[in-house]
Amino acid sequence: MLNLRLTPSAYQRAVVLSEYFSPDNAVEAGILDVVVERAALMDTAQKMAAQFGEQLDARAHEISKLRIRDAVIRRIRRSVPLDLKDALMMGLRTLVKSKTGK
Repeated sequence: MLNLRLTPSAYQRAVVLSEYFSPDNAVEAGILDVVVERAALMDTAQKMAAQFGEQLDARAHEISKLRIRDAVIRRIRRSVPLDLKDALMMGLRTLVKSKTGK
């Protein structure tokens, strides 16, 4: 999902370098859409939700999001079992190392 949201440069820095993004830098990178003061958070979120509710056709919006994210969703669904297998294998290797010292 990161490559759908982030600029190419920010994607590389986030994934390869584990770079931390400040709130303002996160907006520039595409991680966040907007930054508001804590006191204004709920009011801003409710206003934006109401605005989107008025402007967007909910079903068309859902279909569009699924269409542009389809390939990523399929990759995630394929990757989860592989990631779990890798995590299990890494855990077993760590367990063996701790018990054998090798």
